Amino acid sequence: MDGVQALTEADPAQLGEYALVGVLGRGRRSVVYLGRSASAHVAIKLLSAGDAETQRAVAAAQQVTEPSCARVLTAGMYGDRLYVVSEYVHGVSLAEWIRREGPRDAGQLHWLATSTMAALAAMHRAGIAHLDFKPANVLLGPDGPKVIEFGFARLQEPAAEPAHLSPEQVAGHPAGPASDLFSWAVTMIYAATGVPAFGEDGVPAVSHRVLHTPADLSRLPQSLQPIVDRCLAKQPQYRPTAQEVLAFLHGAGQGGPTLVQAPAHALPPAQPAPSKSSTGLVVGLIAGIVILLAAIAAVVVFVVNRQQQEPVAVASPSAIVETPAPKRASVAGRWAGTYVCDQGKTALELTIKETSSGELEAVFAFEADPSNPGVPAGSFAMSGRVTGRVLQLKGKRWIDRPGQYVMVDLRATLTEDRPSAIKGTILGGACTTFTVKRS
Repeated sequence: MDGVQALTEADPAQLGEYALVGVLGRGRRSVVYLGRSASAHVAIKLLSAGDAETQRAVAAAQQVTEPSCARVLTAGMYGDRLYVVSEYVHGVSLAEWIRREGPRDAGQLHWLATSTMAALAAMHRAGIAHLDFKPANVLLGPDGPKVIEFGFARLQEPAAEPAHLSPEQVAGHPAGPASDLFSWAVTMIYAATGVPAFGEDGVPAVSHRVLHTPADLSRLPQSLQPIVDRCLAKQPQYRPTAQEVLAFLHGAGQGGPTLVQAPAHALPPAQPAPSKSSTGLVVGLIAGIVILLAAIAAVVVFVVNRQQQEPVAVASPSAIVETPAPKRASVAGRWAGTYVCDQGKTALELTIKETSSGELEAVFAFEADPSNPGVPAGSFAMSGRVTGRVLQLKGKRWIDRPGQYVMVDLRATLTEDRPSAIKGTILGGACTTFTVKRS
């Protein structure tokens, strides 16, 4: 196979039940081998250690079933070293693809952005962060983009190549899911331009730009610029979550997540020094402001004294106008329609029940649509609620799960209090939209 190096005498011949065929890559603290079982090839990452935190992350990673993630199959110990067995993806990395083919167009970028963000959102829901997201860790295989390398080898010191790291990683601070959002944003810029977002002219210069300089977004499609800009906030608390980014990419939000402050990477505009000719004007303005404040203070004193002399009017109960609580939209009932994922259009039946507390319980049942007969049938339970006119449902447990299918979440903005149709977005599972009508 292309890109597979030969084993050396220092490498094991087998890990668990898997015979080792060659080396896929060597890092400072880990080696990735190509392994073979009786049925398929696998990728096996042998870590330098296996502490409790890493083992917890591996166990959580095994629960991630998002198709755009390389599945973590199992794990074991080789002496005192932990090894992790994952799905082997036969494909070219995004880094190599860009080197060969050049920057991607708007359609390819949106496809790439949505697939990779679905992978990160699934990891974050499982309670783990990737922490090493970069073009080399996105493989383009026959089934589309797949994110590999969950970042189990957690480096405590700043890495030698900061081009795709977050500011907190470059500074050597603890990093979490928000770090993945920054790394995803610079990866999207690389895919759109063919060059790293913060340059490649040496570690000190690149590190300084990651920490202090905004990236150039001008060559990104306008549809991606707002969300990439938010993900590039220098401080992690100002970045959106992966789920918010995924909703934006699927068209929800009409402009994406709203931050209460400007992104932390935005630099304040330079202020020109006052000229000599403007000095007198500034002094005059200051004097005017002082006089105005004095006049306001006099008025306040007069009003306070007058109120102390006059009786205070108390509103009677009949004068108080109560604001009625907003009416909650009703979506209880059976709905039928279709939704769209990578496998094409699929028939959908959605049954929604409303509890006395206003919570929603639903069943998402799918089967083949006449235009796409190869889809199996399945169903899973969901829960959620309607807030105002925003419907949100989250996958909760499988009732009938076919193959490697994953549960998804739903979000829709309702057009009326008792809608006859619902159109919205599907979050997760490399899906996009759904449309259902009352049945």
